[in-house]
Amino acid sequence: MVKYYDMTSITEQVKDMTRLELDSIMNNNNYIYDTKDFEERFRQFTGAGYCIGLSSGTAALHLALKAIDIKPGDQVATVSHTFRATAAAIKYVGAEPVYVDIEQLSYCMDSFELENTLDNNPNIKAVIVVHLYGNSAMIDKIADICKRRNVKLIEDCSQAHGTRKLNKHVGTFGDIGTFSFFPGKGIGAFGDAGACITMNKEYNDYISEARSWKEDEIGYNYRMSTMNGRFLYHKIGNFKKVLEEKTQIAKEYDKHFRNCSVRGQVTHSYHIYPILHKHRDKLISYAKEKGVELKCHYPLPVHKLPAYKTDKYSLPITDLVSSQQVSLPIYPGVDYKKVIEVVKQYD
Repeated sequence: MVKYYDMTSITEQVKDMTRLELDSIMNNNNYIYDTKDFEERFRQFTGAGYCIGLSSGTAALHLALKAIDIKPGDQVATVSHTFRATAAAIKYVGAEPVYVDIEQLSYCMDSFELENTLDNNPNIKAVIVVHLYGNSAMIDKIADICKRRNVKLIEDCSQAHGTRKLNKHVGTFGDIGTFSFFPGKGIGAFGDAGACITMNKEYNDYISEARSWKEDEIGYNYRMSTMNGRFLYHKIGNFKKVLEEKTQIAKEYDKHFRNCSVRGQVTHSYHIYPILHKHRDKLISYAKEKGVELKCHYPLPVHKLPAYKTDKYSLPITDLVSSQQVSLPIYPGVDYKKVIEVVKQYD
């Protein structure tokens, strides 16, 4: 059964990878750690100066924080309405997440709230902004805020392959951009894979070394597999068509639902098409009975999860969105007319 996200069959995904290429990977020892073709293609795709292939999006976040020298006891501002890997990476380096509220319609970090948070927490060393659901945060403004305050900026672009603001790919506004290529993402690998992009050679050199047992510190086994590198190389070439189809489906949804806000000069990649509904759980159950699979991302914000629980922050918009968010299926071939019909029937 096709999932609600963009997940084609393995046969479909590998159709452009020739038997010759597969044989060369399996039989050429020099190819074992060679992901350079993918890195160059993704670098060009994003317009970055450098790209480093990694084993997962979480590994990318972890090494990005290490590269900008975040240490135990430091504070890092981020959002709570995100997948918990964002906060987990901060914990990995011994730092403390400081949560910033989100905008109700973009579902991304509120730049005004970020300013207030930085005013009230002068020891914050870095910001991780999450481009959630394929939308872009007010990244130009957030980048300016960080630059003025001498705060490092990491962009978590795990759900934002193909997302652009002011005709620049997200991930190129801050110090480092991180990506996940988990199979359910816009550009998905066989399994876990990730990458960092940057314009900074020093960061590139550090992450390139640190991913493979860096000798002068405790190292990490964070390399991207060659198979995933070759696989993703081809997926990038096909992604434009996927993005065009998802954008057309989103336009149909836009005619009926008004909760997915896209500002001018933003190219949304529609990893997820979110709406808000006061009776979220009942709607999801009703749709399932009618043969439509709806999802929720994320029913509990990170700061309310057991491992990260804290009552230090007031995040009213985060709480509202997490209690009402519904994800409509959006992938090439989805029966969007049926989705619209079922959701509107419930209302």
